[in-house]
Amino acid sequence: MSATIPAIDVLRPFQLEASEIRGRFVRLGQSVDRVLKAHAYPQPVCRVLGELLVLASGLAGGLKFDGKFSLQIRGQGAIRLMVADCTNDGFLRGYASFDAAGVAALSADEDPVSLLGQGLLALTVDQAASGGETYQGIVELEGRSLADSMLAYFRRSEQVPTGIRMALEQDTNGAWRGGAIIVQALAVTDPAAKEAQALDWQEAMVLLGTATDDEITNPGLPLDTLLFRLFHETGVRVFEPQALAHGCSCDEERVERVLLSFSAEEVEEMRLPDGSIDVTCQFCNQSYHYEPARLVELFNTRRH
Repeated sequence: MSATIPAIDVLRPFQLEASEIRGRFVRLGQSVDRVLKAHAYPQPVCRVLGELLVLASGLAGGLKFDGKFSLQIRGQGAIRLMVADCTNDGFLRGYASFDAAGVAALSADEDPVSLLGQGLLALTVDQAASGGETYQGIVELEGRSLADSMLAYFRRSEQVPTGIRMALEQDTNGAWRGGAIIVQALAVTDPAAKEAQALDWQEAMVLLGTATDDEITNPGLPLDTLLFRLFHETGVRVFEPQALAHGCSCDEERVERVLLSFSAEEVEEMRLPDGSIDVTCQFCNQSYHYEPARLVELFNTRRH
């Protein structure tokens, strides 16, 4: 099929040779593990956010954009807000806001996705930084998984036949890893081609359903090996892979711009007893500390 590629933290686009069906195989290791452990999230929150990160990276791989693709959930349950971002160059980040008591009350036999309750899932392509347009789609949370909600979105809003087989696990050392195979049928207009594609689609869905969680997440199994194992009868062609990594856009310059956007009264409310201010990035948990003298210097620049 092709030269050896990394077995983890990578996205591999592919196409089924005999049909107008394309897909992406994404597998995450350190990129998802760093996000989930940066805030020491409870395990149920890790499971939901981890799945959202897998979906975000897999879906972003099927788009052409210059900026950031985001999946954002606003729920009415114990998990109130959850965000997963993937840039066009493969950098991932995410965070969650939740009620700790509500999460702790989750029983062992309940699915962590139930912590979201009723809510909305928003898909956003943000190209503002590069001068492009911003697009957004919204769907209600439904079904028993995030994948169910995504499938509903593609069925209703995009009308694109879509299949998703996703998994998230922890290895024996407690490190998180996840993956997904996402397939979509390309639009065809010829009646005979539509009929043939419908048969190919049914077969692809059956084959996709045979992939196990371990096969999808296991870094010891090359991505191309699994793709060939699943689709060798129909033929599968792979395209250039994209490396994925944890990455956050926060830096001192951005933090200072945010501080300068606040009024004097708001800044005073932020101060610690010694007059300093601490700012922590909600995504990567990186902290930025500003001593009183530095704050005076910073706000003097605004006056000039």
